Parts: sequence; structure tokens; C-alpha cells
Amino acid sequence: MIRYPAPLEKGDMIGVSAPSSGVQDVFLSKLDNAIKNIEALGYKVKITDSVRKQKKLVSAPPKIRAEEFTNLYNNKDIKAIIPPWGGEFLMEMLPYLNFDNLKNTEPKWILGFSDISTLLFTFTLKTNIATAHGPNFLDFGSNSIHDSVLNVLNILNKSRGETFKQTSLEKYQEEWLDITEDNIPSYNLTEEVRWKYINDKINIFRGRLIGGNMDVICKLIGTEYEKVSDYLKYHDEDGIVWYFESCEMDATDIHRTFWQMKMNGWFKNCNGLLFGRVAGYNDVQDYSYVDALKDLSNDLNIPIIYDIDLGHKPPQLTFINGAYVEIDISDNKEEIIQTLK
Repeated sequence: MIRYPAPLEKGDMIGVSAPSSGVQDVFLSKLDNAIKNIEALGYKVKITDSVRKQKKLVSAPPKIRAEEFTNLYNNKDIKAIIPPWGGEFLMEMLPYLNFDNLKNTEPKWILGFSDISTLLFTFTLKTNIATAHGPNFLDFGSNSIHDSVLNVLNILNKSRGETFKQTSLEKYQEEWLDITEDNIPSYNLTEEVRWKYINDKINIFRGRLIGGNMDVICKLIGTEYEKVSDYLKYHDEDGIVWYFESCEMDATDIHRTFWQMKMNGWFKNCNGLLFGRVAGYNDVQDYSYVDALKDLSNDLNIPIIYDIDLGHKPPQLTFINGAYVEIDISDNKEEIIQTLK
């Protein structure tokens, strides 16, 4: 049975550590603004020492990053951990985490995306504790916080047995606006959201949710931090719904990664797949990421919804690793319903 952390409530303390990159330069203003905004919303904030440090693409050596995260997780006053943002090398700290001890500690929410997927994905697979893929701490740092970011606090306030529904958003951001110390703009929403479908003959599909940023979680294949086969067996009766987003892969990278995942059994008992808007992406000659998705859908005979509100072109929805999910695209609906069961 998936274990869910206690609901995050106003008055609780949120811990911020940097398991991947730290925060520097003008983004320190955004970090300070995020602290102020979170506190104004009624929460307390505790920042670890390495959050404001950065050298060679990381906040600190991997052992220190692991120690800071573990200290927050073991701190009874901390009710959730939200890293400032992602980065590149979170995987280096995984060998320094004692997952057996973490598994036996009172669960608390871990929230984030991008390279934070490395931690979320591994944590849920190795501890059977739910984690939340959604906004990072710096997403709370704009002068005006988007509703999708504020809504994650309502989601983390849910208890076991509760259900929440999210629908497709209206517009998304293609390009970031410049940040200065005096001006921290919100999302630059210029593009119309349009979810798209492969194999739309299947209008409703359900299963146990798992996924993240495919650029980083695919690197776990063949390591002890990838326990997908155990997760699939444990949830064999429910089936699996995967969600992925990509921020640096081109079309052939995406196709090759799907093939690698398939060869390692990741798509056994898969009932469907959700794929976010691609960022940092290029077609390769006449082959696109849509071709990769079509090839996968035809091979597995599963429905795929793509260009959904997920990933590096905000705003994005929140996905709970471990939750039971129902995707309904019938009767002009675009609904993702998650139940903490």
C-alpha cells in the first residue's frame, strides 16, 4: 500500500534544501521573494546552508547535499521539503541516502520537478511513499504567483482517501521574461494550450501513477535506484499510467529512451501515457517527438495524451507518484483525477 504524508497545513514548516543546483545571482532575489510569499501564505520556512551556494553546477558535494536533505526529512518540525529548482547532477547524492531509514521515518511531502524527478522517482520506488511532481520553490517567488502554483498547496493538504481533479489550463509560456532584483515577473503566458491525442479511441484510462523528467530518470536504469519492476508487480491489479516530460532531448533521444525503457520492462501492464510540452527540443530530419509517441503507442497499443500541462514550459499540473489516476477525455473533457488510495 502506498503511504501518504500527513496533510500540509498552514502554520507548518517547509524545508528547502538543494539536492541538485543552488541559487545564485539575480535568482537570490526570487528565492527571498519566495520565502516572503510562502510565509505570507501562512507557512514557516527553513533554508539549509547550501541553498545559496553553487560550484560546478551543484550546491555542494553529494554527501553534504544528502545530509542536508536527510536532516530536513528527520526533523519532526518539517512537514514538506521543496527544493529551489532542479539542475544536472542530483543522482550523485543517491548513494549517500539511507532509504531504509527514510522509509521508517514519518512520511512528509517532497515536491519539485526537472532534476528533482531523480529524487522523487527513486524515493517512491524504494520507500513506497508518495511524492509530488509539480512546482519548485522558486515558482513561489514571482511578484504574482500563478494559480497552478498556489493550487499545489491545496493538493498537499489532501488526506488518504481524498480525490482531486485538475483540468487543462488555458495558456502556457514559450519564453521566460527577464528577472531583475526589482522585478520578478510571473509566467509569460502567450501560447494557447492544446492537449493532443494518439489512439483517441480510448477516452478513459486509469492506473497507478509514476513518472517524471525522462532526461534524468532514464539514467537510473540498471542501478539499484530503479525499482520499476517491483512497483509494477505491486500494482499489477491497477495497471500503470506513466507521465513524462523532457527538457533537453531531441526526437531521436526520445525514441531511443522509450526503447530503452521498453527493453527494461517499464511498460509492462501500462494502461496509458501522459507527455508534457517539450523544451530545448529539435526534430531530427523528418522525425519528430510525435513520431516517437506514435511508434510507442502502436507498439504497446496504449493511449497517449501529449503537449499536456507538464514540464519546463509552465504552468504545469501536479502529479502524485503513487496516486491512483483516471484520465477522462470523453465528451470534450480534459480531466486528470487523482485519488490518494
